[in-house]
Formats: sequence, C-alpha cells, structure tokens
Amino acid sequence: MTPNTYFHKPLTPFRRALARFSLSEMAKYTKLTLGMWIGFAIPYHYGYPDAAVALAGSTMLTLALGSSISAARGYFYKRVTSNLVAMPIGTLLIWLTAPHLWLGVLLLPIVIFAIVRVKPSVFQMTSITVPMTLVLYTGEHIALLEQRLIGVVLGMLLGFIIQQIVFPPDHGFWANTLVNEGNERALKLLDEIACGTLDRSQLRTATAALRTSSSNLKEAHDLLKADLAQSWVSAHLERNRVRVPLFWCYHELFDSVVNFLETFDTFNTQFETLNAQWKEDFRQGLARLVEAHHQLAQVADLRVERPSLTMRPLPTSALHALVEALPAAGVYTSVYLGHLTGYGILLSRLNAMHTEHLGDAAQQVATS
Repeated sequence: MTPNTYFHKPLTPFRRALARFSLSEMAKYTKLTLGMWIGFAIPYHYGYPDAAVALAGSTMLTLALGSSISAARGYFYKRVTSNLVAMPIGTLLIWLTAPHLWLGVLLLPIVIFAIVRVKPSVFQMTSITVPMTLVLYTGEHIALLEQRLIGVVLGMLLGFIIQQIVFPPDHGFWANTLVNEGNERALKLLDEIACGTLDRSQLRTATAALRTSSSNLKEAHDLLKADLAQSWVSAHLERNRVRVPLFWCYHELFDSVVNFLETFDTFNTQFETLNAQWKEDFRQGLARLVEAHHQLAQVADLRVERPSLTMRPLPTSALHALVEALPAAGVYTSVYLGHLTGYGILLSRLNAMHTEHLGDAAQQVATS
C-alpha cells in the first residue's frame, strides 16, 4: 500500500447516493430500459427495423446476465465468439448439404462441437446451441443471418458499454460498507464477551448476521478484483484498488470471529467451569484485542475524515505477552486460547496494513 492510502476525502452525499444506487435493483432496471431504448432506436432510425429487435434483445441480455463489468465482458466475448463460429460455419454446412437438410442436421453438431472441443473456455454452451438450431432455418435466408450476427455483435457491445459507463456497480463502496458493518457487529459481540454481559439468547442470530456480512464481503472483494483486471477501469473502481488486500483480510477476520462465537456458544458450559483467574485473564486479553480492533475499525471507516494512525494499536510484543500470560493447561483452555491467538494474528496483519505509511518507525515502536 502507498503511504497516502488512508489520507482520504469521504465521498460527497451525491457520490455516496450514486454508489449506493449503482448496487440496487433499480440501477439494473434503469440499464435494461436504456439498453432496450438505445438498442432499438439506433437501427430503427437508420431503416433496419428487423435488426432493431435483435440488437435490443442482445443488449438487454448482456445487462441481465452480466452483473458486473467483468461478467458483462466475459459474457460478451463468449456469446460473440459462439455466434461468429456457429452461424457462418453452420450456414455453409447447410448450403453444402442442400437440399438434404437431414444430412446437414446430422453433420452440424459433429462439426461445431469438434471446433468447440479445441478450446471450450472461449465458448458458452447456451450461446452455441441457439445459433446451431437457427441455421437450420436461416441457412437459405442470408438476410436473417446478417441480422442475427449484427444484432448479437453490436447488441452485446452496446450492453457492455452501458454496463461500463451507466451506473457501473461500485463493488468497492459495497466492500467498504460491509467492512463497517462487520466491524460493528464483531466488536459489539466480542466486547460483551469480554465484559461478561453477553445475551446468549441472541448470540446465534448475531453470529449468523456476521457470517452473512463476511460472505458478502468475500463476494464484493472477488467482484472488485475481477473488475479491476479489465483493460479499462472506471474511476470509482480505481479509487478502491489499494484496499483489495484489506477487504480480504477483514473477511478472514470476520470468519475467525464467527468461528470463535460458535465455539463460545457450543462450549459455553465448559468455559464457565474453567479456573476463575484464567477466565478473568482471558477476558482482559480479549478486551485488549477488542480495543485494538476498535482503533483499526475507526481508521478503516471512510465515511468520516480522520487522521491516520500515528502508532500501531497492537505491537507484536504486546500480542506475544498477551498469549504467554494465558497458559493452556487443558483441552478447553487450549481451544479458547487458539481462537484468541488467531484473532490477534489477524488483527496484527490489519495493524501492519493500516500503519504501513509509518514505515520503519512503526516497526521500531512495535518491537521496543
């Protein structure tokens, strides 16, 4: 990460609303509507009303099945390739076997699937089968073949352009929102465990909510990473490029907390029977980690402009001392200490990410 990673300006209310809208169902409906209008209007205006329907349909299909920029691009490539292979070759095969249509039907799948078998990754089976059956009808009608190819190629391209320009899904904004949401849920639960005030009747519901946040964060991370691999990246995606490793680390942190909470729920009786002094030391150690987590969560929250950290909240030496102060004399003490250690290690990784701008100075403080 670069030294100025966390010197940020929060999004303006308008840009925040736009980012939130880009992830909504209404944004999908808006793009589909524009795809139909533009896809139909262009060929219709130039005197090709028959091609207008095919072009509008392909445009909407790209937008409907391409939920992200990378997905739209991938579907665009595969569907165009499938049609450009199946339609001309299939049509030529029908011509060569005319007037014996049955012979064309017999040879068509053998020839096309032999080509697909050479490199199946560039084809989509749902897109290769439709033109294969269409050529049985369009083989003698070249105008229909032209309309199909124009509609598919230009329509898919138009759909991809609309997805890229008009409200492209802001997966980085979604990931930031999920980081804030997951931190709030994890900190609340862990703080209650550290204080001994946890309401166990709500624990499973709260744990399930945190698991959902973690799963969604993984999805947002994967979508953002895939979109950033495109040759042309929108500005809103570029803004969160440097935070991709951070999103993944928070996903791992939330998963670790979920595992800890599930253990605490399942083996709570065993925890309560542990040595009173050990439990007290465990809660104090957990409270120390929660305090560091809270500081990291604050600096990770981009909704409010705040100064970056001037020192690491969890030096490595502090984590080692915390773990060493909790001897694991039995099975359940080992289990709980393992969860506490895993939580601390992931916080330590985030600790390093959030204070990378401090460089060697932070390392010296951490080891002193």
